[in-house]
Amino acid sequence: MTQILTATPPDENCPVCKSSRYLNPNIRFLMNPVCYHKMCESCVDRIFMQGPAPCPVIACGKTLRKNKFRKQTFEDVAVEREVDVRKRVALTFNKRQDDFDSLREYNDYLEEVEQITFNLVNKIDVKETEAKLLEYEAVNRELISTNAARQAAEMMALAQATEAEKESQKLAREMAVREREEERREQEELKIATLNALASGDKGAVKVIQEVQLKRSGERKRRQADEQMKLKSLAEGRSLLKSSLLAGTRKKVLEDGPFDPLGGLNDVNEHYIVQDYYEYKWLENVRNDTAARAGGYFVEEYYGRSLFEAFSGLTFFVDEEAARIEEEKRAITYTDLMISDAVS
Repeated sequence: MTQILTATPPDENCPVCKSSRYLNPNIRFLMNPVCYHKMCESCVDRIFMQGPAPCPVIACGKTLRKNKFRKQTFEDVAVEREVDVRKRVALTFNKRQDDFDSLREYNDYLEEVEQITFNLVNKIDVKETEAKLLEYEAVNRELISTNAARQAAEMMALAQATEAEKESQKLAREMAVREREEERREQEELKIATLNALASGDKGAVKVIQEVQLKRSGERKRRQADEQMKLKSLAEGRSLLKSSLLAGTRKKVLEDGPFDPLGGLNDVNEHYIVQDYYEYKWLENVRNDTAARAGGYFVEEYYGRSLFEAFSGLTFFVDEEAARIEEEKRAITYTDLMISDAVS
């Protein structure tokens, strides 16, 4: 029988010391995201012990640091590099659809991000693309930090909601086990008490025992209902906590000028002007009536109310109101809430 010998795959050999997994099954390979060259852990410790050093792989020469070496996640180095590039770009271009006034602007933004990612992954116009990336980061540094903080708050809220849901499920299971055990014990006690009463011939005692059992059963159901209400209240409280965590990261619309308690609302109408005098003979008596004016009635108020009623509805434009409502939604609803409602 002829035995076929196969060479060790190149990715199982260290390009520096030529060690292979065949001779050393416990060998551990590390790679550096600067050049994505892989070498064994022993070579990393030996070469980069004293500090930064050039990559020992032939024709590379890039300066590497020991603390940047890590275990390779994907088998294909190209996939590993693309994932790292996408992570880096996503840290800078972290806007969401709510940050844009229209879907077209958001799609253009996504196309620009994908073009930058494509150039970096495929090494096309790297210098120009890197400069564009750094320029965007410098201009939008505050927005990037805000979006990063919002994402961190969402992740924290999600972790808290998940942990709280696990705790709620644990409490519910413990409560169910406790209720079953209590019910079983009561049934056993009832059975023993009933047998003893029947053995003694006391029928009245049997009736009393049954009434006590019904009373205990009712109390147990009430306790169970109270426990369910407590769990529901805890879930609602966690939902409010999650909302409060996210509320601190939502976009706020700030307007220039002093504080306005009415939020900019006023009773000034742009479509008509109330004059001081209108010639109506049937209003002259009221205008000159001292008793009416002493009671606080003014004909000018009648003018304003009449014109307001005449123009009511005529100043409401559906398209403008729909656009205003949509703008308010974009300003208030700042997150997509990809967080699943684990505590609903």
